[in-house]
Amino acid sequence: MIRRAASVGLAIAFIASGASYAQSLQDAQVAIDAEQYAKAKSILKNLVQNKPKDAENYFYLGDVYLVTNYPDSAKTFFQQGLEADPKDNLNKVGLGAVALAQGNGAEAEKLFTEATEKTKKKDYLENLYVGRAYMNPNLENPDYKKALPYLEKAKEANQKDALIPSSLGDAYFGMGDASNAYTNYRDAYDLDNTFTRARVQMTIISKQARAFPEAIQDLNTIIQEHADYAPAYRELAETYNAYAQFATKSEDYNSRIQEALKAYKQYMDLTDYSLDSRMRYADFMIKARDYKNLEEQANEMAKLDKVNPRILRYLGYAAYENGNYPSSQKALTDFLSKVEDNREIPQDYYFLGLSEIRIASDTTKATDTTLLAQGIANLTKAVQADTTWKTAEDVSAEAKETFDAKRFELAGALFKAAAQAPKSKTYNYDVFYWGYAQYFNYAMAYQAQKNPSKSILEDAISAFTKVNEVAPDMAEGFLFKARSERLLDDPENPKGLGVETFKKYIEVVEAKGAEAQTANVKRSLSEAYDVVAADLVNKEDYQGARDLLEKSLSVNPNDEYAKQTLEQLKPAANQPSAQQK
Repeated sequence: MIRRAASVGLAIAFIASGASYAQSLQDAQVAIDAEQYAKAKSILKNLVQNKPKDAENYFYLGDVYLVTNYPDSAKTFFQQGLEADPKDNLNKVGLGAVALAQGNGAEAEKLFTEATEKTKKKDYLENLYVGRAYMNPNLENPDYKKALPYLEKAKEANQKDALIPSSLGDAYFGMGDASNAYTNYRDAYDLDNTFTRARVQMTIISKQARAFPEAIQDLNTIIQEHADYAPAYRELAETYNAYAQFATKSEDYNSRIQEALKAYKQYMDLTDYSLDSRMRYADFMIKARDYKNLEEQANEMAKLDKVNPRILRYLGYAAYENGNYPSSQKALTDFLSKVEDNREIPQDYYFLGLSEIRIASDTTKATDTTLLAQGIANLTKAVQADTTWKTAEDVSAEAKETFDAKRFELAGALFKAAAQAPKSKTYNYDVFYWGYAQYFNYAMAYQAQKNPSKSILEDAISAFTKVNEVAPDMAEGFLFKARSERLLDDPENPKGLGVETFKKYIEVVEAKGAEAQTANVKRSLSEAYDVVAADLVNKEDYQGARDLLEKSLSVNPNDEYAKQTLEQLKPAANQPSAQQK
């Protein structure tokens, strides 16, 4: 999962026990608040080495590893802390936070209960960190509501630590309550006017409300007053990037993205260029779509660490966007073979699938149908795994470009993959175009006398059936389903496939009134009348057929089929219709 920038993260509140000891802890606290995690780890490792019996040092060190999304390493330090002092409750909280990060909620709750049930009235750190654990931004689904009562208990026990109202602000912000979030961030800053992070958090509320110019102005003010405070630059980068997504002109988009990248570079200069920091930088460049620099950063990371699989992810993404599809496929295949399942994200399969499709459908070579099917399967997996449905929309855009290029077979497969996310904004569109592309895929192959498989039509009919379910007033869904069914019918021994669907098409179109009937709709309506009329002729309901053929001529006076058939069906004197017999 790509790391979301932490607000306060699991920032550290330190317990002083001697002047030089407190200063060292304060140094680590400053480094963590400034997101200089490599520096903070170094300071805390020295503390652990120099004071191996002080359990709290292990907790704080483990906490930094948890913030930077290394739960296994964090667990090691929390366990060492409990060995140093089995009665230390903070390290139990740490182990609970690790359990939560690893998806074991029951074990987490057990450890949290053990750590908090016997705390003294003045103790607050245990409840504070349990609350922070539930809001860990590295969790797949942070539980802000569950964090709230723990944070309130911490506030009851201590009214002076600014981290408590700041954490409450995070909880309310996570629940979508911007008003209470702002109040708590303001309270945190009122308690400690050196707590710059609280001011930065207030600007995030403005960004969330899409008040981008105001947020940028406030962040620049903070930077002018605190030029060395790195998180302000990171948030400025995030804000410019978000602002760029709402640009209506390409020049505005480009200028905002450049400002975002500039600010993030300043953030990097103020923190460090450790592997962890480069990875966060890489995550941002993915959001900003700066794939050229991403590839450069990935190659630099590879020099620092030749075994970290996450570097392969960055190389795979960048290689795809830079047009090097074989390298992208190799990097992402290697990445997915090495990384734990719980660290896979939808984008991994999205880029792998696209790379495979690009290689398989290279127009200079024969289509590799096996690799193509594998690519579609990976895209489908990406769509189904993405609970934000953004991947479905990206695949839909790819499918539209393919359809516009008249590559109907591939377009149909891509739209089908996109249509595996029923809650996406493009779902109805994707389902219709899945069927529409397959209809043209069959029709074009049939016209070229390539003897296409009837399974193509069956796939189209499946898509249009879904369209009929989710958009029952969409006439085109019934029209193309009926046409597909007609093509599926046996011309030598017809079974009347499509007739009932054409009747439904007629019903939907007529219900909208004559004013909604464009020239194209009238031609299609005429086609539907003709097909149903022919079926009535086969059933010897001649008068019913005449009625529909006359309707057909009323909307399409040049319909030769209707004219000729009506001529052939002129009734003999006093001849009853089939319904009258």
